[in-house]
Amino acid sequence: MDKALESKKQSLWQQLEKAGCAWSYAKNPKKIDDETLVEKALIYLEFEDLHLLLDIYSMSYLRRVWRERLVSQGAYYDIINWLLAAMFFNIHNPDKYLKRYGKPKLEARIEG
Repeated sequence: MDKALESKKQSLWQQLEKAGCAWSYAKNPKKIDDETLVEKALIYLEFEDLHLLLDIYSMSYLRRVWRERLVSQGAYYDIINWLLAAMFFNIHNPDKYLKRYGKPKLEARIEG
């Protein structure tokens, strides 16, 4: 991994530590997998700080992680998911999108 990318991940991790949500993870962001880093950032960081994600990852990757890790949990992250859909991912009809991708994934995880 190049140093610029490593530095951006470190900065993202510092923002998560500042938000108080990284206490149960290793202090070294190199040891945290990318999907966990993205998931925690989407949940805990302010919208103003989410630009850090776009400096590191593609929008398609962020959307995939969001859909698999947060949307699939159904009602647990309802408000966060709606805000992310509307304001970060620019989805025009968040309710329809979340209904389409949230419930079937959750049911598959319960049955599986």
